[in-house]
Amino acid sequence: MKAAIVYNKKDHKLQTTTYSWSYRCMFLSLLDRFEKIISINDDCHADDIQADVIIFFDPHSSHHIRIEDIEKHPALKLEYFNDPHQKEFNGRYANGDDVYKLSAAQRVKRALDRGVKYIISPYKDGYYRYIAPHITGYGGNPDDMLLYFPIAPGASLFESGRKSLGDRYPQVLANGATWANLFACYEFRRWAFNQDCVSIRQHYHLNNKTPSGKKFGNMLAEYVGALALCEFYPIPKYFEIPLAGCVCFAQYHKEYEQLGFVDGETCIYVDKNNFVDKIKAFTNNPIEYQSIADAGRRLMLSKYTSNHFADYVYKFIESAIVAGVK
Repeated sequence: MKAAIVYNKKDHKLQTTTYSWSYRCMFLSLLDRFEKIISINDDCHADDIQADVIIFFDPHSSHHIRIEDIEKHPALKLEYFNDPHQKEFNGRYANGDDVYKLSAAQRVKRALDRGVKYIISPYKDGYYRYIAPHITGYGGNPDDMLLYFPIAPGASLFESGRKSLGDRYPQVLANGATWANLFACYEFRRWAFNQDCVSIRQHYHLNNKTPSGKKFGNMLAEYVGALALCEFYPIPKYFEIPLAGCVCFAQYHKEYEQLGFVDGETCIYVDKNNFVDKIKAFTNNPIEYQSIADAGRRLMLSKYTSNHFADYVYKFIESAIVAGVK
């Protein structure tokens, strides 16, 4: 099977300088999984692409490549969408790079115009809430188009996750973005970070001494526990934290629970009513929670690494091609 991966070489999610390498690892694992692969980065004609499958790896729909007659290309086409709640945005990153992100409606229309058959989404709930209505509106079937797989970090970056809780700081790490945004997805996180029972390490973009990228997993593994809090859906921290061998204190999402993250077994769910009590009970004797940390890490290593993601996508495509899906 010959695959073509269409992506932007400057995509911020794929750089070595990016804060979290989860998307980068997923991308690299995809490249490694296919026997024959070509990269498409610049404008071209569809006839220039010799492939059985074409994957548009464009997490924020910000790569505006022009491929003439792409809708006529006979290959099976898939596109990766992150942040299904995304609104249209035309601006500039902190490093000066211009960026134009499409809205949910715009990215769906572009995908359908390209002849995309499947949308790969790391969020099932977000897909059905924000993406599916537009697929229906354009005459598509959202159930048939979804290829779901959660965020999948690269296991090799989390080798320090083997450390027992007794060899770590007896603190719960609070790390990540808390600034306000249009979608208010960090309200609980902002509140939690202000409690005196957690240990704050500022986001990399506020303090460049905070480890990031390939060093991020090692930083997590310094702590017995860490916070995964987001109103919207299970974002990368929900998977990076257990892979780092920490006890994951998570804001509840049914989608996360359905993936095997069960309260008291593979994670601990917290809300404003029980947060302080649960954190303090944990930090008073974290070693008692070793089984939860171990179970969370085993779950990640058995199902949700970047290699699992790549293998799942590869086998899905292989089956679709055998079945004659175009």
